[in-house]
Amino acid sequence: MVALPGKKRLQSLLHNVAPELARAFGGPLAGAATEAVSWALLGTSEASAEEPESAILSASPETLSALKLASMEFQRALLDAASEESRIAAGDRADARARQVALKDRIPGFLALVILTGFFSVLAVMLLREVPPGAETEFSIMLGSLATMAAAVMNYYFGSSAGSREKNWLLRQGDLPGEAERR
Repeated sequence: MVALPGKKRLQSLLHNVAPELARAFGGPLAGAATEAVSWALLGTSEASAEEPESAILSASPETLSALKLASMEFQRALLDAASEESRIAAGDRADARARQVALKDRIPGFLALVILTGFFSVLAVMLLREVPPGAETEFSIMLGSLATMAAAVMNYYFGSSAGSREKNWLLRQGDLPGEAERR
């Protein structure tokens, strides 16, 4: 086996036992993953880089079980954070809509109309007429910006499919930790 440097070697060792923690190593959650591994293996978050690695190599079945449990708890924390983020975003949209209804505010509707008109106008110009030479980049940037705003308008008025995408992703990943026990 080729010797891997520090975190890469620990990530490789964790891959079969605690896959969620192994995936987190190399990303923005590497610190949290390292802390979870240290707590599961050593009972402290103040471990050197080599201590978790040697603890895995000499781990008992009980220790490996604790590591697997830490991986599942880590995955659950990630799912809880994503759920909380979705809840906050949905509340924010609901508050904006409630404000619009309560104040009888016509500005969002007017802005939506301007954005959608602008989007389809720029799209029509690009499809039906020859864009002036040298202005292709500007028209493309304008169309991209207007497409993003048009998507935001549609999400505001008709909702987003983000929750549906997340549900489909979770279904492809298989059961959540503890799901089998609840059945």
